[in-house]
Amino acid sequence: MTLLPTDVARVLDFLLPEGHPLRAQVPHLRVESRCRCGCSTALFAGVQDGARSEVVAEAAIGSDGEVILFAEDGRLSWLEVCSWTDPKLTLVDAARFLRGEPGQAE
Repeated sequence: MTLLPTDVARVLDFLLPEGHPLRAQVPHLRVESRCRCGCSTALFAGVQDGARSEVVAEAAIGSDGEVILFAEDGRLSWLEVCSWTDPKLTLVDAARFLRGEPGQAE
């Protein structure tokens, strides 16, 4: 996962544990774009139409939000952070929470 930004790699590592059928795609992923709102949502290269993507993994970020991983036609397509509170959560916040590290999400 060294080619991915650290926040994306850490969240994917949690959402796709060893043995998960989609984990083999991770070393080949490349982040094509990131959301401009500050949440750090990542769209992976090769996605044709994110609207057709389906949820393949998700995790709560305490009571503040959740992180969701989508796939389109069996290929990982994007990773999104949904915040239910202000300030908006980021993938860095999600990674910290999921790894049990101190941080913003509670």
